[in-house]
Parts: sequence; C-alpha cells; structure tokens
Amino acid sequence: MEQRKLIQHGPSSLTLSIPKKWLNERKLKKGDSLFVEEEGSKIILSTKESVKLDRISVDISELDRTSTMLYVQSLYRFGFNEMEFRFKNPITFHYRTNQEVTFSSAIHKMVNRCIGAEVIEQSENKVIVRYITKEAEEDFRIVLRRAFLLLKEVSKTYLDGIHNNDRNLLTSVEERHDNINKFVSYSLRLLNKYGYPDVKKTSFYCHIIASIDKVVDIIKYNARDALRYNKEFNKNSFEVLLRINNSILLYYDFFYEFDFKKVNELSKNRDAVKMLINKHIKKIPSAELININNMKQVLEIILDLTDFRMGLEH
Repeated sequence: MEQRKLIQHGPSSLTLSIPKKWLNERKLKKGDSLFVEEEGSKIILSTKESVKLDRISVDISELDRTSTMLYVQSLYRFGFNEMEFRFKNPITFHYRTNQEVTFSSAIHKMVNRCIGAEVIEQSENKVIVRYITKEAEEDFRIVLRRAFLLLKEVSKTYLDGIHNNDRNLLTSVEERHDNINKFVSYSLRLLNKYGYPDVKKTSFYCHIIASIDKVVDIIKYNARDALRYNKEFNKNSFEVLLRINNSILLYYDFFYEFDFKKVNELSKNRDAVKMLINKHIKKIPSAELININNMKQVLEIILDLTDFRMGLEH
C-alpha cells in the first residue's frame, strides 16, 4: 500500500495527488469529475470510466483447441477491447475428439459465446476479435440474474432428460451450457472493468459467478456421460439427482431472499443426499453411480456459495 501526504492548497484546503497510472488507464484529465464515497476509515474515489484495455496481440501456436478457447475467453473476461490471435500453423488438435481442427474455428466458437464481440479480420495465420458493444456497469445485476435463471433451466433439462432417457433433452444441455457461459463471461468482464459498487464485495461476486460456471460444466459433462450410457436411470439414482436439483433451486431462492432457514435446508439436503447414496449404493448400476457421484460435487460447490452469499449480507 502506497502512502501519500496531504498538501496544503490555499488557506483552508488540503489536496492529495492521484497516481498517474490510474488516471492514464481511465483517460482522465483536468476538469473531469470523480465520485467520492466514505466507507468507515476509507475514502473511495471512483469514476464511470472503466480501465482501458484497448488491444493485445498473442501467439497461440502451441495451444490445443480447448486451451485456445479458454485463452480467448480469459482475455475477453479480463476486459480487452481488441484481441489479435496469431499462429504459425492454422491447424491445432482437439484431444476430446482426437481430430485436427483449425485455430480459426476454435476462436469463432468461443467468440460466439462472448456477448458484444465479433471476428473483424481473419487470414491464414491471424484472427482479430473486437468488442463492438458499449457495456454499462448497471448491466451486472440483470446479467447475473439471467445466469442464475438459465442455471435452473439447464438443471431441470438434464433432470428431465435423465428421467425419460430423452436424448434430445440431454443433447440440448450442451447448447444451454454455451448460452449460460455467455452471461458468465459478460458478468466477469463487467466486474473486471468496473468492479462492484461496494468494492469489498467484488471478489465475492467473482467467486460466485465462476462457481456457476463450474456447476454448469458438471451438468454438461454428466449429460454427455448419460448419452453414452443410453439407458433409463433407476428410481434410486433419479431420487438422488432430484434432490441435487432441489439444492440448485433452493440456492437461487436463498441468493435473492436471504434467510437462515434456507441455509439450514441446504445443509440438511446435502447430508440427505450422501445418506441416500450410501443407502442404495448396492442397487445403483456402476455407470449411474459414477454419474450421481459427479453430480454430488454440485452440493459442495453450493455449500461454498452459501458461505459467500452470507458474506455479501454484511
């Protein structure tokens, strides 16, 4: 933490210099306005201007297809407005499908999940992505709620697909995952560029949003496994999955309507699921047991999320 001294400015005023780097990042100049907020022993200066991360150019020649997509997503979430991706060879490898694919196809796929971003230039060894939409920090709460609602929706889709062995529903989980990923990435981009109005809560929200992403990933991978299994789950397996889905619904209610009773219900349901699995473990086929044990991770993530939501209340 840097110390700066107060300077006498006129007979009755004291001034404090602001770091030049901070001013330059926000392109602030003489005459611009800042917002001043008191918070206990702190004084917080803020501005509507976000950090200007105009452009970055990176060489992704050594990355595989999945890592390429993650890198595009990471730079978008960080807040860059223009990203140039260079590669010596236009071909990379997709380990899950054991096939060669182009870098450009991987970049295009991820850009389709990045709200406001478009590919503006492409050649044999380069793809340029630009953010072309004007965002507003006020969008954050709307986008976060949308991500939560879509999480509830994809969880129900997975559950219905399992219950009816409906391959169309299970296949659609992948598309729904990609849609949620858009809102997760946009939420993180807004937080990285603007922060949360109550600064000390920014990291809490980042963690919560990233955890939504993890839950959706678990559901996506389990839907893929269920498609390969291609059998109707028995009633014991379904009962476990139903209870896990109930925890997702309950956490949504708890997030928007804080209530300690809901905390107790979430804790109670988590332990009930564990006991239910142990009770029926010999009756559940091994493939289904793997699936529900993977889904059980969601309960641990929700427990973690409950901790962070309680922290947001203060």
